[in-house]
Amino acid sequence: MKNINILNVCLFLLLTFQISHTAYSQQSKTNMSGFNSIEMGEYEKFSTCQKYSDLALKKNCRVGILSQSDKVLTNMRTINASKKPLNLNFSKNTPQKIFNKVDEYISKYPIMGFLVIKNGEIVVERFQYGRNENMIFRGMSMSKTIISILTGIAHSKGLIQSLDDKVEKYWPEIKKSPYGTVTIKELLLMTSGVEGGSYNGFAASTGSGIYRELFGAKNQNNLIEYLNNINPNGIKGNFRYSNQDTEVLGRILSKITKKNISQLASEWLWQPMGAKKNAKWWFSNTDKLELASTGITATLHDYGRLGILLSNNGKYKNNQIIPEDFLIEATSLNKIPLSNHKVGYNPLSAGGFGYQVWLQLNKNRTFCLLGHYGQVICVQPSSKIVMVQVAAADHKFFQNGVFSLSYLWNDILETLGGTQ
Repeated sequence: MKNINILNVCLFLLLTFQISHTAYSQQSKTNMSGFNSIEMGEYEKFSTCQKYSDLALKKNCRVGILSQSDKVLTNMRTINASKKPLNLNFSKNTPQKIFNKVDEYISKYPIMGFLVIKNGEIVVERFQYGRNENMIFRGMSMSKTIISILTGIAHSKGLIQSLDDKVEKYWPEIKKSPYGTVTIKELLLMTSGVEGGSYNGFAASTGSGIYRELFGAKNQNNLIEYLNNINPNGIKGNFRYSNQDTEVLGRILSKITKKNISQLASEWLWQPMGAKKNAKWWFSNTDKLELASTGITATLHDYGRLGILLSNNGKYKNNQIIPEDFLIEATSLNKIPLSNHKVGYNPLSAGGFGYQVWLQLNKNRTFCLLGHYGQVICVQPSSKIVMVQVAAADHKFFQNGVFSLSYLWNDILETLGGTQ
């Protein structure tokens, strides 16, 4: 009888393991290939190629470079992880519809990693092209929202007295620049009215605008001279997407804190929010400060942890990391000026532009961090739903593929109890 009982227990444990393993394997999958894998560099084992500029010029280098930029960029600083990282557990009873919809979507686009989170738990995760959770992926313009977050924290610490303060107060060397009379809030909203610069984060290769000064100038005095002599190319108070506005804002943060952006991100964000892996941030040749508009590189899971923090209105456990009032102001349609409403160019940005973040038109507050080549973090705080994508698409993704992603996001929200 005793042997029969032991046998029954063993059978029960084996069956439980099989059920659990089946559920887990549905939630987390890695494909060693992927959409258009040959064109994307499968024969080259998705290598980084030799130069970072190959990212824009050679599609077969894109997966490797975007997931291992630290192998081709020497100018990168470390953002330190937490000693007590937030564990990401898998949720139970994920609807099969979610698996089917996600798998159908990623089979049609060059998605390196995809993650859906609900209430701080992983609903589904996918990797393609052999990418994995330890790789750090370029976030591109998602960096801008992190700069906004750091600005909000600096304000709460009294390092920025008012968001209506002018740039010249914190960076007197560019008092003569059109930026001198621009406010911190106008930088956040990209309503400076100054030259917008290039949309492409790697405009250094084309010698465009501020990127030419950040990579090609002899010293930081050239950057200051450039800003002091730039001619306004817009109307102050009107929205115009501007990498340059973010670069100015990032340098103000470094000046007032006497720390670089990587240090601030470590101390104010990555460590307090429970990041598991070190991230990296690309910095310029000229003034040795981080590229505020495009430089972040992190794991898929840590982008997910950032999304969880945002879904909790900036709070982690009992610690209010991001000031809640700032975050709500930054991400709410009814808090931003009308000039910033409906300036987006795709369904994930249709509501408008907040403080360095794109807003949606959903019933409840919903917003997205968007980056070149298809990088996305979408967050709906009311339902605690987060969607993260790291991709190796070209920029046309935000003209066509983004519609498929938007439909998927709506399906995710509907299936998991969110609002559209």
